[in-house]
Amino acid sequence: MKYRWLRLSTLIISITYLMFSSLLIYLTSLYLENQEYRSIDRSLEELESIYEGQPINTINENEIYSSLYDGQKMILYTQSGEEVFSATAGIPLMYDNEFEPVLDKEITSISTEDGSFFKGSIRIDSVYWTGYVSVIHPLDYYHSVIRMMVFIAIIVGFISILFTSIISYFFSTQMVKPIRNIANQLRRIEDEGFSERLQIQTNTEETDYMVESFNHMMDSLERSYNQQKQFVEDASHELRTPLQIIQGHLKLINRWGRHKPEVLDESLNISIEELQRINKLVEELLLLTKNEGKTKEIMEEADINKEVKSRVDAFRQLHPEYTFNLDLDDRNIYFHINPYHLEQMLVIFLDNAIKYDYERKHIDVITRRGNDHFDISIVDHGIGIPESEIEAIFDRFYRVDKSRSRELGGNGLGLSIAQKLIDNYKGRVWIESVEGAFTKVTIRFPQKNRQL
Repeated sequence: MKYRWLRLSTLIISITYLMFSSLLIYLTSLYLENQEYRSIDRSLEELESIYEGQPINTINENEIYSSLYDGQKMILYTQSGEEVFSATAGIPLMYDNEFEPVLDKEITSISTEDGSFFKGSIRIDSVYWTGYVSVIHPLDYYHSVIRMMVFIAIIVGFISILFTSIISYFFSTQMVKPIRNIANQLRRIEDEGFSERLQIQTNTEETDYMVESFNHMMDSLERSYNQQKQFVEDASHELRTPLQIIQGHLKLINRWGRHKPEVLDESLNISIEELQRINKLVEELLLLTKNEGKTKEIMEEADINKEVKSRVDAFRQLHPEYTFNLDLDDRNIYFHINPYHLEQMLVIFLDNAIKYDYERKHIDVITRRGNDHFDISIVDHGIGIPESEIEAIFDRFYRVDKSRSRELGGNGLGLSIAQKLIDNYKGRVWIESVEGAFTKVTIRFPQKNRQL
């Protein structure tokens, strides 16, 4: 990156300088050429004035030389083209002029082996003289100035590019230094794993933001990795027990079941129960991972009070030993949701309330409508949840009463599934609990997703 930046900056500066210096030389050449042209034009006009204003024998040579610029040569011709007089201001020119008649005044540019010139001719037709005057104007000064400018531009350009390259190299080194440090630390992190983080302060907003973003990304990756690892371990543990039970009963059938029907029936029933447990576990795992809980079913407008009452009535039939107290809001509550998802959420929370309230067997179900939301609350009066474990309640395979986990049934995935479904509808869920007294689950959905 450092050398790419150096090459790029040098190339940009070189092209910019080349364009600027070329434009400057070109404009200067136009200006100098115009000055040379005006010089020969002025000389022609002054010589014309001299020869038209007085007899030729009265013209002083000083008048002639005063009309010429340094290096110019003038030639006086008759009407037939014979050279009558010539004069050179300064060093004589190495140029043989060929007579060419003109109608009025004409200035042309010519180039020979001896150099470049402006050649100007003008016709004189007066009572004192009839003929032509030619002026040869050398362009040596013009070309010397241009050559000097090109030489200076090359020297200045070389020095400027060299100086710029040195400065660019220094600044590119300083710019790349934090990135190099980051790369070195990334190699160390690659070797040592997720636990390492970038520990570098660059004092540059962009690279500091990159470091911060990388560390946040690593935190997320580490959490995801640990969750995945824990998930695999928990799933393996959950599957291992029913598989071992099935294996044990199959061995028992193989050894004794052929001759003892009671052993065969018992082992088959237990094996079927364990297979159902495995099947339920797999279904719940698939539900958790299926499109991150998102589905494409068409949502319907559900009457929340009606759906809650319907689920509670169903649980009353299934669990007549329990007391279900309904406290529904007097106002109607409507919400756009997949009816199966609403039913699933209610079943999960009601089922958990029943599992962990196996002594008092009293469940309260409450609905409340607020200004911008509505709540569904389910309260049991069971064993409660220790305060230190409330944050982990929605983790996969979590159980409050681990000693009774198999007796109570389930795989510890229900609350994770419910939370994912609630999140998909922009809702949230939280738990309040006092150990040994009660547990209250509150589901809240925003008003914008409902119609009254």
